[in-house]
Amino acid sequence: MSLTLSLILPKEHAVLTSVLAAYFEETATKARIDPGSRARQMLHRKDVTAFWIVRDGKRIGFALVLNLPEDRRELSEFSIFAPYRRQGYGQDAARLLLQEFPGYWRMGISSQSQSALAFWGTCLSILPGIMDLREGAPFTELQSKSYSFRIADPAS
Repeated sequence: MSLTLSLILPKEHAVLTSVLAAYFEETATKARIDPGSRARQMLHRKDVTAFWIVRDGKRIGFALVLNLPEDRRELSEFSIFAPYRRQGYGQDAARLLLQEFPGYWRMGISSQSQSALAFWGTCLSILPGIMDLREGAPFTELQSKSYSFRIADPAS
């Protein structure tokens, strides 16, 4: 079965809070981020689009996308839940998400998550439509590096 993206609704705040708690424990333990506040912020900001990654009607991950000026985007948070990792779902979800929004993207990679570093290094090098891929300096002190790239519009 293929993956789909489903908008995370404000009424799902408690569920998002619980998955963000586990996510931040894995990727940013030193950051002291309150998952409930972060969930509330992400679900009520007009410049954020929050998605569940869904397979067979089950949530298997999430993605938070910041919509920046001039049709640019930042992948703020992305996670496939532990029981679903290493089965190709992360790569499929990344392809689906990025192709949904052609144009310029950027993302920072957590210095605490070696698996994220390995995943995105491989994923961005093999996904179709990735152009002008560049590695850069981290955006925050909690990151090891950043990536910027462009997604080709399939219509062109």
